[in-house]
Amino acid sequence: MTLTGFALRNLLRRPARTILTVLSIALAAGTVVGLLALGRGITESVARGLEESGAELMVAQRGATEIISARLPESYGGRIAALPGVRSVSAELYAFAATAEGRQFLLVGWSTGAPSWARAPLAAGRLPRPGARELLLGDVLAESLRLGVGARLELFEEPFEVVGITRFGTAMNRGLGILPLDVLQAAALRPGQVTAFSVGAAEGADQAALRAAIAAALPVTVSDTRELLEGDRNIGILRAVSRAIYAVALVMGGLSLFSTLLMSVQERTREIGVIAAMGWSDVRIIGLIALEGLILGCAGCAAGLVVGLLTSSIFGALPAIGDFVAFTPDLADIALPFLAALPLSALAAAYPAWRAVRLMPAEALRHL
Repeated sequence: MTLTGFALRNLLRRPARTILTVLSIALAAGTVVGLLALGRGITESVARGLEESGAELMVAQRGATEIISARLPESYGGRIAALPGVRSVSAELYAFAATAEGRQFLLVGWSTGAPSWARAPLAAGRLPRPGARELLLGDVLAESLRLGVGARLELFEEPFEVVGITRFGTAMNRGLGILPLDVLQAAALRPGQVTAFSVGAAEGADQAALRAAIAAALPVTVSDTRELLEGDRNIGILRAVSRAIYAVALVMGGLSLFSTLLMSVQERTREIGVIAAMGWSDVRIIGLIALEGLILGCAGCAAGLVVGLLTSSIFGALPAIGDFVAFTPDLADIALPFLAALPLSALAAAYPAWRAVRLMPAEALRHL
């Protein structure tokens, strides 16, 4: 019998313990997959949402740690538009609002004439009139609020009319409310303020030179959508929490594997003594125990992949989460648990294997 076959037979001799260990590792690995997808999906969802509305370059407050709370004077828009190489400038204001029932969602105000209005994919209704208390709702948001065209919605203690339903392709925009910039500024008590400017470069313009020109003319930062999100404190905190949790999940999976292999050695002391007396070398005994650990780790990670994909699907289907964040694990999210499983399994098997070979065969055979 080969060493691999012997290791598999040992694991199958105790199916309950083996299954529980695999499930424990699967839960840890599945948590890692889901949290990696969450950490990446937060930035990806917001970035794709901004790009879907036509953003090429984003001009934001210099040194701002939170995108939503950042503030710039609306007057900066004219100065940016006057620079060579600028095709369009759109002022945007973001704010959270709550319905009378306490349901919170994100609102964005777009300036009159912004290219974003022309790109808004209307599924029903029309665009809001300038200056009117009218808004568009993303289709997912409209469905969750059970509102349609013509419905009334109270925001900031003022009545607004839903005049259109949009059907964007990204999760963030499908849960977004859109209204004219001046209307949101007045309702949110932020007159003359914007969160950021979306800048479109003229055809053939050097974007690097344009970014440098805007940064030189105004006390702002200029970046693409993904660079802008990298500096956001809230997204950074969510990423840090995700990393911490999946690090804990990896450690817990490793401890589960370690304790299982240690118990396995203690339960099989006589067996190890017998095979040592039969002439098995220390290297071969260590190889057997380490191989069992690798098999458990790989089996647990394979099951964890299924758990992670199912978890991501469930989270993505929840309106409170899936409306804003896309849970779609990529190859890196799936590969990390497998890459971590091999060294972790070998490390977890090293100590019990070392303990096993330290016993003299005669001493091991005296164990019950």
